[in-house]
Amino acid sequence: MKNPTISDENILKYLNNTEGELLKRLNEQELLIESLKKVDEKYKALFNNSIDGIYKSTDDGKFLEVNSSLVKILGYDSQEDLLQIDIKSELYFDLSERNQELSNLQRGSKKSDIYRLRKKDGSEIWVEDYGRNVYDVKGKAIYYEGILRDVSEKKKNDDVLDVLLKISKKGYSASSLKEFVQFIQSELGRIIDTSNFYIAFINKEKQTINIPFISGEESEEEFPAEKSMTAHLINTNKSIFLHANGLKKLLDQNVIKLIGPSAKVWLGVPLRVNDEAIGAIVVQSYDNENAFKQSDIELLEFVASHISLAIQRKKIHQETLISKQILRKVLDNIPINVFWKDTASNFLGVNAISLKEMALESESEVIGKSDFDFYDKNEAAKYRADEMAIMLSGVPKLNYQESHIKNGETRCYVSNKLPIFDEKNVVIGIVGTSEDISIRKQNQLELEKLSGELKIQNETKNKFFSIISHDLINPIAGIIGFSGLLKENSEDLKPEKIKSFATIINKSANFTLALLHDLLEWSRVQIGSIEPDKENFILSNLLTHNIAGVSPLVSSKNISLIANFPENLRVFADKKMVSTITRNLMSNAIKFTPKGGTITISSKEIMVYGKKMIETAIIDTGIGMSAEKVKNLFKIEHNYRSAGTDKETGTGLGLVLCNEFIEKNNGTIKVISELNVGSSFIFTLEASS
Repeated sequence: MKNPTISDENILKYLNNTEGELLKRLNEQELLIESLKKVDEKYKALFNNSIDGIYKSTDDGKFLEVNSSLVKILGYDSQEDLLQIDIKSELYFDLSERNQELSNLQRGSKKSDIYRLRKKDGSEIWVEDYGRNVYDVKGKAIYYEGILRDVSEKKKNDDVLDVLLKISKKGYSASSLKEFVQFIQSELGRIIDTSNFYIAFINKEKQTINIPFISGEESEEEFPAEKSMTAHLINTNKSIFLHANGLKKLLDQNVIKLIGPSAKVWLGVPLRVNDEAIGAIVVQSYDNENAFKQSDIELLEFVASHISLAIQRKKIHQETLISKQILRKVLDNIPINVFWKDTASNFLGVNAISLKEMALESESEVIGKSDFDFYDKNEAAKYRADEMAIMLSGVPKLNYQESHIKNGETRCYVSNKLPIFDEKNVVIGIVGTSEDISIRKQNQLELEKLSGELKIQNETKNKFFSIISHDLINPIAGIIGFSGLLKENSEDLKPEKIKSFATIINKSANFTLALLHDLLEWSRVQIGSIEPDKENFILSNLLTHNIAGVSPLVSSKNISLIANFPENLRVFADKKMVSTITRNLMSNAIKFTPKGGTITISSKEIMVYGKKMIETAIIDTGIGMSAEKVKNLFKIEHNYRSAGTDKETGTGLGLVLCNEFIEKNNGTIKVISELNVGSSFIFTLEASS
């Protein structure tokens, strides 16, 4: 074709038109960036509005990122405040605990652990950490990330349950009251302050108070009952929980008299035999008014009931079991299933929660029956085998998971089973607890799923910004640079130089336009604003049209293009999407096929699970790909940027878009590739009905 002479006036006119087109493209870019900012804001909103703490941290003990919930959980003033701390020295009470957590993480990609941390005010908090290592492409750990949940209350409840169960067991096995009391103080010390703990008994004939045990040690202290606080509790036969102002009120009313220093908080529960108060268990604190809380009353009442039982058994050799009324009160207020059985694994009783779980009205419907009357025979056989093993060995089975089918649904439980011993240390049955944790496990799975989705969104966002910052800005900068040279030096430049600059500008503009088109299409797919407009059309016509469109590129690389598809194949799909798919796959094949290579495009009708589909294959003799690259080819977060055989540029976004469009049209795509041999891209679409 003969080139016409280009005048300066025509060049300037062309450049002005080009500049206007560029401004238009820049405006479109700004709109795209704004759209991406909204996506980023949505991610940040999820990050900041989570009720759980979310973090990223380094191996040397610095936070990279924290959300506001983590700031609140750890008691800091702001995110900036928390980001400044040294995790090793300021969040951990003992550095070995930190090292243990890191060791746990290194043994697995994901880990859920429960451990303690130090809040800003120095207090202790227990957290459950769903954490993991994040690695770079070389497999090197670059940071930790995770979700922290405050489980202090759950930990306290679990510890309380464990203490109660151990005290319950010890009550049957202790050889003396002293041994039992020392054990009680030791176990209670795990959950409440027992530094000022004593057990007292009243001598009603002498009207004196005897304290045989102070802080677990034997004592001979005795004083007149009169109006002591301990005597007041025994006389009222009710638990009492008072702070300093409450004690002062009783003093002012002359209800009690002060014996010794005044406590800031005083908690006592009566020891009863046959419902008559014979003594008391008391804990008090002289320096911390918040040492105890209302729920500790029930805890001490439970302990008192077992001491009373031990007194009856050890001292007066009467009834060996605690009053059903007291026991029932305790058991029915424990928010988990509790049951006890005889040596044949037949039920002796259950608590109210268990009755509700079993959909029964009365305990009489349970007593004397076994698990075989309520559960699947395979489940019941497993339960009985466990219980027999526990009773034979005398060793409890604690904190283990089991499941059973309830109303056609499999439920998951955390269970504990302990042997019950008589005064001769002979096993007479078993006591067990079970807690339904199905919802907790489901929440854990959902959290892990959310964490994965957030990770993908973050990687997608980063890839998006990478494309914009590198692949979009660079060619635009080139266009601006070369057009500026033409504008400033058009009179001095030779026509050959002007043509060279114009060619560069044209290539950059075409690349930018194609990239903007792919970015806009992909972003529309992500926000759900694009749906396929399916129609019946002849696929061969579309393929022929797109082959004509890429023929200049085929000719420039002296590639042999073989078309092998019938003229009558019709598909039911979105025509524009299919055009984008085939155009991108053809361009991709040309890009990675060397000069003199071959590209084959074929289509045929196939049957997939009894349904007619049209399979199209675009096969090249290009440079091929590794298996790892093929695996991540359609994932934008793992998207690869590769130069073509003639150093053609690209972002790989077109292939991601192809995959999205094929899926939206109920099709599939697969890739077969071998390095230095070539690649085959094979996709299917629905055939016209």
